[in-house]
Amino acid sequence: MTTADLAEWIADHSYRCTNAMERGISATHLIRRREVFGQVVTPSVGSVLASPVIADWDPEPDYFFHWVRDSAIVMRAVAGLMGDAAGLAERGRWCRHFENFVAFSWGLSRLDGARWLARTPYRRSTRRGYRRFLRGEGEFRRLQGDKLLGEPRFNADGSLDFLRWSRPQYDGPALRALACLDFLAAGGPVSDALTGLLRQDIDFTVRTADKPCIGPWEEAGENAHHYHVGLAQLGALVHGRAWAADEAPRSKAEHRLRAGLDAHWHDGHGVYAAIREATAESADDLIDSAVLLAVLDTDLPNGPHSAGDPRVQATQAALEAMFAREFPINHALPPGRAPALGRSRGDRYFGGGAWYPTTLAAAGLCYRLAQTAGNGGGAHIARGDAFMATVRALTPADGAMSEQIDRQTGLPTSARHLTWSYAAFITTARRRAKAVGAKG
Repeated sequence: MTTADLAEWIADHSYRCTNAMERGISATHLIRRREVFGQVVTPSVGSVLASPVIADWDPEPDYFFHWVRDSAIVMRAVAGLMGDAAGLAERGRWCRHFENFVAFSWGLSRLDGARWLARTPYRRSTRRGYRRFLRGEGEFRRLQGDKLLGEPRFNADGSLDFLRWSRPQYDGPALRALACLDFLAAGGPVSDALTGLLRQDIDFTVRTADKPCIGPWEEAGENAHHYHVGLAQLGALVHGRAWAADEAPRSKAEHRLRAGLDAHWHDGHGVYAAIREATAESADDLIDSAVLLAVLDTDLPNGPHSAGDPRVQATQAALEAMFAREFPINHALPPGRAPALGRSRGDRYFGGGAWYPTTLAAAGLCYRLAQTAGNGGGAHIARGDAFMATVRALTPADGAMSEQIDRQTGLPTSARHLTWSYAAFITTARRRAKAVGAKG
């Protein structure tokens, strides 16, 4: 496979990913019936489905929700597409999607759990055998202000999620702030809703900076200090300095985050630990590809926790080596291919396979390095292309991108048509184009 052949496939697949990603945005034509909970959900304009596929954990997961984190990542891809648009009509299309997202998100932040509880008989509507999956009423009485902003997900119709899930989550609003900043950088118009949402998310990030919460994978019992969360928060404060209500609290929060992130470095194993308090006998049990996602999404210009940080590069190298050993699909790779990356060595969620977003993050960091590497940029591009070649090899002929790829067979698994997977590919392809342009 030549570089030109890969580039042609990337361009073609980007087009397919764009259309597939858009199907999860404002999917008002879909209806989700959760019969056992007596619930009917019709997505609202501005909502972003993690997956538009109807599933009930039999065997695929139910991702028919608007996740704050996932939607922010998708909308950063939308902002990029708006900035790259060839004409006014296309630019307007993506701009409307983003503005609808802002309006929907602003509405979510105005919800009141106590009022929702008073008019929603969710327990009576649920079949008796399924009530163990419901949240307690006390949770809803406290859902306002910062408690509400710590919600990981909502129903796509703009209502509160009454199902048990890991909470609270603090990197979602930070990533949403970064999405809004990307939109403005791409020339998107300023509005009262955008201004309100951005300032709200920045100020929430200041108040929750370096506080323990669930991690990026929302695993139960993992309320801790996560590298991904801390770096996403730092990125929002660094890039959004002009939007903080008060400079002194923002500056203190940034200092606290930097100190906390530095403490993730493990001298003995030479990697950034995904969870600060974690201990392990080997680096393999400390590392998680969420570190790469955080570095890429935050995109600090230089220094610690940027793509150019040697410690980040050492952590990426450790992740590559570990998944090269752990996954049979990575054994005996042909020349020009890099290993597909999963989440962590201990991951067993739907088999704990490779993920499209994490493998694409490794490619994206290579392309990011190429932009500033001068004469060495070609080597970084080639390494990024090796990851993209692996993504190509693991993508079905119809272009459908799931959440995971089975570690043994290389077949799609877990959620089908993951909106994040499509957004990750679009964003990585744009990074490659910038890297190739910088080298040229």
